[in-house]
Amino acid sequence: MPPPGEGKCSPSSHRCWGVVLLFQDDEVKGLQMLKDRIWIDVQPLKNAIVINTGDQIEVLSNGRYKSILHRVVPQIDGQRRSIASFYNPSLKATIAPAPQLLGPKVENKAIDAAKYPKFVFGDYMSVYFDQKFQHKEPRFQAVKAV
Repeated sequence: MPPPGEGKCSPSSHRCWGVVLLFQDDEVKGLQMLKDRIWIDVQPLKNAIVINTGDQIEVLSNGRYKSILHRVVPQIDGQRRSIASFYNPSLKATIAPAPQLLGPKVENKAIDAAKYPKFVFGDYMSVYFDQKFQHKEPRFQAVKAV
């Protein structure tokens, strides 16, 4: 496995599929996110809620909001506790970039074309659980045609 700074997935690092609200411990750190190929600690803040945008939001926003590669690193100076609340659509919902975020067509070509395929959320979840700790791009390709 490459070192964390290489920007590769590690066994515990992953991107979530939907929206996650995380009520994290306000004293013990441990949550990290990958930014510019470097793992950065998410500093605990009293009474704060961490909002993790997952793959679904990346697709709906046509890439304006990215799903975040993150991990939890065990700490030796205390026990970390958190509560995660997951928000997802119906498994039958069709997910695609929001039409309002796509530009008009000029000479039959979209100015800001869809960067992600349209897919059924349940199909995506089936692929996600098989590929959770791998890169996200193959997941989008695996559910491409709806």
